[in-house]
Amino acid sequence: MYIDGVPLTEKMWAIRRAIVPDVPGPGCEHRSCAVVQHRENLVGDVIEHASHGPDRTGFQSDALDGGSRNSWFMTTLCSLGDLGAAHSPSSRWLRGSFQAGTHVSPQNVTVAEWLDRWLLAASVQLKPSTTASYRAKVETYLKPALGSERLQALSPARLSAVWREMAEHGGKDGRPLSPRSVAFARGVLRKACADAVVERILEVNPVAGSRAPKADGKPKHVTWTGAQQRAFLEGIEASRWRPVWVLALATGLRRGELCGLTWDDVDLEAGVVSVERSTTQLGREVMTTSPKNHERRRVALEAHTISELRTWKKAQAVERLRAGGAYVDGGQVVVWEDGSPVLPDYLTKRFLSDQEGLKLPRMTLHGTRHTHATTLLREGVPVHIVAKRLGHKDASVTLNVYADAIPDDDTRAMDVFSRAVWEA
Repeated sequence: MYIDGVPLTEKMWAIRRAIVPDVPGPGCEHRSCAVVQHRENLVGDVIEHASHGPDRTGFQSDALDGGSRNSWFMTTLCSLGDLGAAHSPSSRWLRGSFQAGTHVSPQNVTVAEWLDRWLLAASVQLKPSTTASYRAKVETYLKPALGSERLQALSPARLSAVWREMAEHGGKDGRPLSPRSVAFARGVLRKACADAVVERILEVNPVAGSRAPKADGKPKHVTWTGAQQRAFLEGIEASRWRPVWVLALATGLRRGELCGLTWDDVDLEAGVVSVERSTTQLGREVMTTSPKNHERRRVALEAHTISELRTWKKAQAVERLRAGGAYVDGGQVVVWEDGSPVLPDYLTKRFLSDQEGLKLPRMTLHGTRHTHATTLLREGVPVHIVAKRLGHKDASVTLNVYADAIPDDDTRAMDVFSRAVWEA
């Protein structure tokens, strides 16, 4: 809990008296109006305390001893009749919070308890894959580091220390944890604490002021040049999955979007693919959801990709006739010989195995998405067009990820200006 921007969890009288000046209340002979109050005196109760008579009320703030059953709390004593005028901004803030219904009462909820409650509630609106990813970060990093601590006792300073320790020793067997993983764990806790603020369990989000170790630049993505893409496709002529790799490189579709694609989504006459769904694999379970960020989109195809897909579709028609009634006709584009859909995890492994024997930088399947984006940007395609093809909500996301792929050619810009103005 914070008053006038100062966390009461510091548990120091000096701090509390610094923000609540020694101003006497009406009829009070004592200069200090900040006293220690036992838990059994509830918020708003009339408090009998020494020379402070029953005409004074106390407002409970934060626990001084970690919130045990016999917790002692810092309490501000003020005149019932003259609360706003006689005391500091802290007292006026307290009264205002009660009147506005925004007061946060002390609770003993631990970080682990709140994260479990939050994940259960948030999973209703999250995709299963997102929920699984959040839970992995909670169980692997957040609970071991913070699970037993009171949620209301978290402070930016404490969390900054946790992120630093996590970066240095939070990995497997005490090894350093990547800045990206630390940032992900921090992001999950920030979302959870933001909802705790909404639920009036926290006054402010302590994660917002915490500082995570900075990454050493942006993550480097392995991508292929145009010549390397052509060498790869020419080197896997015999692979069943060549059409899938052509489609991935030509569109930048995510793995799940490739697996979720149906022939009804592919208009070969118009040369357009409609991205309507995504297939996610969690262990042995496979589910279909909307694309990431719910960004359904249409992606144009070039001639070579259209030709490749026509050949692939004809081959599947032959396989359907050969299999007869045993053919699994689900309409998917990426299927086995019997029509059954390919699992996303298999597609990832197969893309790597198809690179074996080729003298190319080893690249993941997701690297085809980065390759598509960098190929277009290096050739001068506007960022907003690339963002639309990739399904980014905002072109700034594309610019942030692929800024180094955009040519920094000031001379070319001056040539364009010269032609537009002086040669028009």
